[in-house]
Amino acid sequence: MDKVKLYTLKKESVNLTPLLSVGKNGMADSVIEELKKQLKVKKLVKVRIHKNSGESDDMKQAATELAEKCNAQVVDVRGRTVTLYKQ
Repeated sequence: MDKVKLYTLKKESVNLTPLLSVGKNGMADSVIEELKKQLKVKKLVKVRIHKNSGESDDMKQAATELAEKCNAQVVDVRGRTVTLYKQ
């Protein structure tokens, strides 16, 4: 993804609200399936990863893992909120 596209997607993602939350069950199959459905429909999705999710404190690593499971790309990581994009 080139820098112009990345900048545009980050700009679009500012006004989005998180559609999914990763909670105490972590990145369960049900969360991954729902995320895949949302990415198919919306292309750009925000996900909130809660502290009690059991995912690592390194949010960039957690975001990369989530993106790999959904065949998506990480657009932005802000705090515990991750924005993913799938073409």
